[in-house]
Amino acid sequence: MINRFMIAVLSATLLLSGCAGAYNKEKKDEKVVHKKKEKKESKQDAVSLPEEDEAKPVADSGLSSLYTDEELLTYANDHLNDFWHTYYWYMAGTFFEASNDNGNMLITDSRIHSLQDVENVWYQYFSRRYPIPYMDVNTNVFKETPFWEENGQVYERYHIDGFIGASYFFDHITQKTDDEVWFAYYSKDLNGNISDTQEQWSFVYEDGQLKYGTIVRNNQ
Repeated sequence: MINRFMIAVLSATLLLSGCAGAYNKEKKDEKVVHKKKEKKESKQDAVSLPEEDEAKPVADSGLSSLYTDEELLTYANDHLNDFWHTYYWYMAGTFFEASNDNGNMLITDSRIHSLQDVENVWYQYFSRRYPIPYMDVNTNVFKETPFWEENGQVYERYHIDGFIGASYFFDHITQKTDDEVWFAYYSKDLNGNISDTQEQWSFVYEDGQLKYGTIVRNNQ
């Protein structure tokens, strides 16, 4: 009788132990499945992030990252004549095609209908960092305004001037920022003598290109 009772108790104990083990295993499996599901969802979320939220490298557009000093010096000397002519022909009022007598030339260039048009063409070559210098009689080497409007038409002064016997070149970089570089302006006479003009000319990186900047005289 006792043996039967003990066998019954032992059987019940083993049964309960088996159920508990199965229950614990089931819970453990559920936890594993749950963690895997969370991990999978996390990966899916990461993949589905919009592109604009992802970190993107910022392109360095500074002059030093775009050009070497040697390339800048070469570019400047290649464009020196155009820089000079544009700057001083504006000063002299001889830049545009025109007609009539010297000193009272009617501009016939199809682009020009106002003084604003004259300025707009200037800024195709020069940076907008600097105000136009040619209309300022304190800056203009001829001490006169080179362009004016009269009766709905635009005129230019048409001064004739020039230099003989010297050539000019940029010798070296004097200073440089992220978007502007300055060059020392030198001259060479017919005898081969080289001298510093005491001027610095700048180029400005603007609108994705190098534009002419300004001219500064060291003794000013």
